[in-house]
Amino acid sequence: VAFKDNQDKWNPELDKELTVAMLRNFANQVPRQYLPPIYTDIRKKYGDNYNLYVDDLYRKTKLLVPGTKFYINKKSINNDPAIRLGADLFSCVSVLRLAEAEHSQKIGEERKLCAAKIRMEQDMPHYSDANFTMRLSYGQVGGYRMGGLTTSYYTDPKSIVAKMDQGNKIPDYKAEPVMRELLSKEDYGKYQDSTTHTLQLCFLTNNDITGGNSGSPMFDGQGRLIGLAFDGNWDSLSSDINFDKVLSRCIGVDIRYVLYMMDKWGHADRLLKEINAK
Repeated sequence: VAFKDNQDKWNPELDKELTVAMLRNFANQVPRQYLPPIYTDIRKKYGDNYNLYVDDLYRKTKLLVPGTKFYINKKSINNDPAIRLGADLFSCVSVLRLAEAEHSQKIGEERKLCAAKIRMEQDMPHYSDANFTMRLSYGQVGGYRMGGLTTSYYTDPKSIVAKMDQGNKIPDYKAEPVMRELLSKEDYGKYQDSTTHTLQLCFLTNNDITGGNSGSPMFDGQGRLIGLAFDGNWDSLSSDINFDKVLSRCIGVDIRYVLYMMDKWGHADRLLKEINAK
């Protein structure tokens, strides 16, 4: 099989950086017993220096040499470092799939149990499918009490800016400087809440939420859109099995926060004009 040479379409230096990052991340995330044999070579021959290994890999492989022919029925094909790397990763996937099989079987048994429970209680009311039906639920905005402490019903910009300040230590908290600037203002104009006098980011309700509900509109008692549901609190993870009205909470993003970011960060003037026109 002949493949068209596309080396003019990609950046080899960027590709090498990505290869180094993926190899290192794989080693950090996967238990050592599941690492393919190539990692032993990287440790012993290259002293765990992934940059050194990848430089050697790209320099020695014939896969990047136009016109090179490979014959799969010859053992010499395994001498190419890139082909060996691919074969090692493929064998690793096979081992991981075997380890996964045991858990998959248990998950399959749980599904059978749920199906049997539904058949047993078929005369009782059940939730409709969250992905393929439309349904309406009612609830109230509010926090909850746990461990002797009562949570607020909303989050504000100070909380997210505090996380941004930890961006150098926690990668997930890194944000563009403009985001910090926009969320550090004293006055958010028409987007801030008239009672708390700040921009409210997310809020809690005691509505039930499950997979497939994310993005659902949330309305107040007068039918006005106030937010979009997107998650549940940590304590509601078991609500698919047992809904705890004391602890389970739905998390919605405040529509004023959405509009603020559309306006000040996204500069989505035409979208905002269309929304206001309705």
